[in-house]
Amino acid sequence: MMKSNSQIPDYFTVISGFAHELDSPLKSILTHTRKLINDYKNRDFEFLSYKDFKIIMSTLEQLERQLQHCSRTTSRMLYVGKRRGRLEANRCQINSIIKNVVGELSEQLKSSKIKISPRLSQRLPLAAVGPIECHQIIHNVIINAVQAMPIGGTIKVRTLLDKSLGGIGIHVTDEGVGITPDHLSKVFEPFFTTKERGVDKSSGLGLSIIHSIIQAAGGSIDIKSSLRKGTVVHISLPVYKSR
Repeated sequence: MMKSNSQIPDYFTVISGFAHELDSPLKSILTHTRKLINDYKNRDFEFLSYKDFKIIMSTLEQLERQLQHCSRTTSRMLYVGKRRGRLEANRCQINSIIKNVVGELSEQLKSSKIKISPRLSQRLPLAAVGPIECHQIIHNVIINAVQAMPIGGTIKVRTLLDKSLGGIGIHVTDEGVGITPDHLSKVFEPFFTTKERGVDKSSGLGLSIIHSIIQAAGGSIDIKSSLRKGTVVHISLPVYKSR
């Protein structure tokens, strides 16, 4: 559990998060493009076989998904810059952010055989965190859940007004492989990961980034997990109060 009284968002942390969101898909694009070029640049043929066609189309579809992800990320980065220039108030509707993130990840969720089971409170006040930062939080938590469920399953997402903590609660529950007690104590450390590193894998920065964002917003995050029984992420964000 962590708390902070600071209400100033850590934009350097947010931008760092965006950079790492771009790093993996760009490496994937480069790897797939190089392979496609190397496999076909010396081929001497007048037509493609059905097998060749399927390989090329499958690769292009992968590249399209990765480029869409990069485009969405850079759009959000541009929005961060505009927000800083206008000094807009930090507030957002969490349910809307969750729906946007789930929509953006729909293809990845489908290919991973994962369903999202939402239970979103209909009377949530605005949260005292910007939409960009909130998107980063929700995106990273759901991606972590997806990566923890290699054979698919259901991710439960719940929002509520948490009166005990005086904030807005976000609970994300997965049916994944779980985390050992030793690893659980280190999950917020930069570059710590129990997952495979590399293209389309983990950079080990996701939880460290959202930890910093939530801390800067004055919220809290707590993770409970058991091996082979899944993980529950509890997040509390302060309610926005107009001045």
